[in-house]
Amino acid sequence: MKKFLTFFVMALSLTLFVESCDKGPKAPDVEGYETYSDANSGLSLEFPKNWAKTTTPVRFVVFNDNQGKTRFTRYDTDGFPAAKIDVNIVAMDTTYTIDSVMKKSMKFTPDSYEITDATVGGLKAKKLVYAFDLNTGAFNGEMYVIEVDSSNANIIQLEAFDGTWEKYKDAFNKVLSSYKPGKMPTKKADTITQVVEAPLPSQTMTTKNGMGYSIQIPDNFAAERSPSKGVLESKNFIGERRADCNIIVDVIDASKNKKLDKIVEDNRAIYKNATPNKTKIGGKDAYLMNYSFGKDALSRVYFVINGDKLYRITVNWFKGEQADYLPIFEKSINSFKFN
Repeated sequence: MKKFLTFFVMALSLTLFVESCDKGPKAPDVEGYETYSDANSGLSLEFPKNWAKTTTPVRFVVFNDNQGKTRFTRYDTDGFPAAKIDVNIVAMDTTYTIDSVMKKSMKFTPDSYEITDATVGGLKAKKLVYAFDLNTGAFNGEMYVIEVDSSNANIIQLEAFDGTWEKYKDAFNKVLSSYKPGKMPTKKADTITQVVEAPLPSQTMTTKNGMGYSIQIPDNFAAERSPSKGVLESKNFIGERRADCNIIVDVIDASKNKKLDKIVEDNRAIYKNATPNKTKIGGKDAYLMNYSFGKDALSRVYFVINGDKLYRITVNWFKGEQADYLPIFEKSINSFKFN
């Protein structure tokens, strides 16, 4: 096992506040397979037919259950026993090589990976293996960076939480053995169909209620529940455009520890020892910390206590669209009220 990454310990602080005997949800079984084939890219593979599928012209991804999607946003240490198969088609040129693709695909620090040569679909590839011990069992991942030709690369990511790698090992092997490479689709002139980008966050706000609070969010955002051990309630407010631009509200039992200063200080290491700044949330004294786990991803976390509950509010946004997201997110934070 490689050492535990800071990015992976974001939810460890929950154990400071709560204990739970809940064994949590069960990972679903594989109920047979079906074949995905895309005529435009040529990508083809077999996958579990009862998994939740999402596709674009250059991406294919399935989750063992929709409940598991949000766990891959933050890589929480507790939650649904999620697993996913994720295949991306990436364009290359003389400046963006297979090594560049591999380096950019690493979500964690380079020393987290064991890198070896491999062959997938008859093509040369780099195999990256990574694993971490979490509260609810081992997290395992494998990533294959495949050089299809001088202009195309494919990235296959196979990941499983809570010791479910062995449960899904046959499914993952089925993906690799059935895989046929994809290439960037050729653009065709089309005078009828127009590709419309997913919308930016709406300027119109709507009120959403949670456990002991209300918050206004853009009316084109939806709330996804994020089951997580030790959290009384977790809601992920997210739009269609980007999975890395969202507002997450976690409600945690603070009946045994109501010293906000100490809670924040104990959790600073999780957020790269960011500097806490005093602020107000819903009229209550609060702290915020700004941090980043990647060059293009920026984040801010707020801590506030009301009664016997700790509210942890996390906002994430893409640096390249900060002007579109951050003002709206700050408006949401300012609208936060306790019921």
